[in-house]
Amino acid sequence: MKTLLPLILSILSAVCLMTLASCGRVYDAGSANGSAVGFEVGQKAAPTDVSSASSRIRVSVIDVGKGDCILLQADDEAVLIDTGYESTAADVLSCLRDQGVSSLGAMVITHYDRDHIEGIRPIGEAVGVGTIYLPEYEGADKNYRSCIKSVEALGVPIQRVTEELVLPIGNAQLTVFPSGVAYRSGSGKEEGNDNDMSLVATLRNGSDSYLFAGDLEEEGIDAYLAANHGQFNILKMPHHGQHSSNTLEFLDDARPQIALITDAEKDPASKKTLKLLKAADVQTYRTSVDGTVTVESDGSGTYSILT
Repeated sequence: MKTLLPLILSILSAVCLMTLASCGRVYDAGSANGSAVGFEVGQKAAPTDVSSASSRIRVSVIDVGKGDCILLQADDEAVLIDTGYESTAADVLSCLRDQGVSSLGAMVITHYDRDHIEGIRPIGEAVGVGTIYLPEYEGADKNYRSCIKSVEALGVPIQRVTEELVLPIGNAQLTVFPSGVAYRSGSGKEEGNDNDMSLVATLRNGSDSYLFAGDLEEEGIDAYLAANHGQFNILKMPHHGQHSSNTLEFLDDARPQIALITDAEKDPASKKTLKLLKAADVQTYRTSVDGTVTVESDGSGTYSILT
């Protein structure tokens, strides 16, 4: 038996390493300087207490090209932030099926650009939706009218976000913030400030923290910074990773460990933005490169990234 013991221990060690490898890459939110700390297969993160009130959550940034569609899951509940294009609705529904989602407690529409709203009706008709949350402003273009038509066709409750809104998802807490800027419609070839009107959302679950920044540009980022929301471990970058004059200030304020970018191969994130993220040692994932990106966490501040 003594001669077999080393062989048995070797086999058990190999099995443990294979199990860890199947879980993707793990990140710990407990680093002192706020930078990303990657734990390769076989390394052990510092132990962190997990509150009994925390949920096991999953955040899937679905690949819809240069557009937003983000699935939040905690326990048996699910919420969708934005819906991508009409042409990508089938891909979104496939992702929902794969994740075992047959109904949504809510849809949160950050603003009325087509890459955020076109999937409302086909997705809503395929799965049940509890409530649809919309920005408080009324857009002046066809995208806004199309959004309202789609929402009304579903016949589900609608709520305008006029003040800070808290939505529980399992034991996690999704908070949606209204825009801090005034709406200006465009005229002629001039675009309005629809992107800057984006609803901003945060998700907190024990020591886990996520920030979803919609399509904020310079004006919207300034308003966000003035609100002093604090730091977040995971950041869905604003406006598909495009660069603004205050992008660096935004990153310094949020101090993310991991950044998620919803870009497309033909319309990628700005090289300036990617350089800033690299300089800040922020681990970055892009739908144009990685496809759908899923982050799993359990309230301990440790994250598994699946692509």
